[in-house]
Amino acid sequence: MTVPSVLFAFAKASIPSRVPRELVVDFNHLVNGGVLSRLTKLFDLTGRTALITGAGKVPVAIANLFREAGATVTHATKLTLDEAGVAEVFAPLGDLDILVNGSARTGPWTLETLTLDEWDRVHITNVRGAFLLMREAVRMMRAHGRGGRLINLSTIGSVHPVLNGNFAYGSSRAGTNALTRQFAMDFARDGILSNCILVGAIPSDPFPEGVTSASGPGTNPERLPLGLGTPEDIAPTALLLASAAGRYINGQSIVVDGGYLIA
Repeated sequence: MTVPSVLFAFAKASIPSRVPRELVVDFNHLVNGGVLSRLTKLFDLTGRTALITGAGKVPVAIANLFREAGATVTHATKLTLDEAGVAEVFAPLGDLDILVNGSARTGPWTLETLTLDEWDRVHITNVRGAFLLMREAVRMMRAHGRGGRLINLSTIGSVHPVLNGNFAYGSSRAGTNALTRQFAMDFARDGILSNCILVGAIPSDPFPEGVTSASGPGTNPERLPLGLGTPEDIAPTALLLASAAGRYINGQSIVVDGGYLIA
């Protein structure tokens, strides 16, 4: 993971002449003095093996960023979230340092249209699936003894209603958050840190067929101080949690929502 030298040349050329000299960054000092080298190492994933699940845009952005940071990434976009399916995904890995669980079943239904079968499908993916993935990851991480990172992608809808009709999804993600905290407590002494990212308003793939069209406070632009986000706005938080820079972060639900929850 390197920082292009052209970045420094561009930055120096971009400093307005009116900026006081004492505030101008000496980029040569940063490079030659090793400051940037130390910063780079904090976020370097070279030699690390990561499994990222989920076909959504956010898992894709995280996979791309992790590769840029030097990790060996397996991105499982299609998997069956039962014991056999999870074992099949882990079997070829051989080793694992980082799990990012981006598997999700989403979508609001009205009280009248939400069936128990659909309720179960949402919870099977978002809660039971998360448990099976985390359990298998912990087994692998404890076997190699180097510790590891468990990162779940959740939603701000797990702590505050965002869309009308999110009975199944919101409650299932609250379960994901609880699992994250439990794993954080139980396996911290093994060096395995567990956190989740509560994702805000990111344009995503369409809801499953038959679900309610989106309505509620999350669709109000006035509730989005920074507007809609992008998958690339979420990925750096995952890199923080996966890297040495996040070595003392454990059991947290980190909100990345552009300010929705404070608006």
